[in-house]
Amino acid sequence: MTIKISVQLSEGIRCVIEGKPSNFVVESPEPVTIKQIANDNGIPTILIAFAIVDGVKKNLDDIVKSDSKIHFFGTMAGG
Repeated sequence: MTIKISVQLSEGIRCVIEGKPSNFVVESPEPVTIKQIANDNGIPTILIAFAIVDGVKKNLDDIVKSDSKIHFFGTMAGG
């Protein structure tokens, strides 16, 4: 079965990966992990500090359900 997942990238990730929109929808066979979604869409997991799925912080090895919304956040720095 194929599932649809909405993906949002933080600006910190987008500035490293050229040509990626900030929001896009992907289709993937079920079951699929957050890490697989990132890898299959050219998002190196080394850039991901954490992921929020449907408003909840998740581990990259967690399984994603159909119609989920994933927001990938990169590392943040400031001073």
